[in-house]
Amino acid sequence: FPTANLDAPGVLVPGAGVYAGKAVLQNGETRLAAISIGTNPTVTPGANAPRTVEAFLLDFAGDLYDQTLTLTFTKLLRGTERFDSLDALVAQMHRDVARVR
Repeated sequence: FPTANLDAPGVLVPGAGVYAGKAVLQNGETRLAAISIGTNPTVTPGANAPRTVEAFLLDFAGDLYDQTLTLTFTKLLRGTERFDSLDALVAQMHRDVARVR
């Protein structure tokens, strides 16, 4: 699941969780997006893990480095969870993307 990892200092974002939303690319193209906000406890456990905003753009293949991306959040799908394995996390991510569709 390649994601656009956003750096948005000073921008207000919703609380931790996985969201359905849309991403508007710099060229005006719009894509459905599964958006994760939080500390990624399965991959980076611990109290000092950084808070991230990551967007998986459905049906997108390309390079988003150094581009401006605007996200809109339409629905909270679930809260942040820690999974027992990467396989369990990936299985949940597939379910999240299916819900976004």
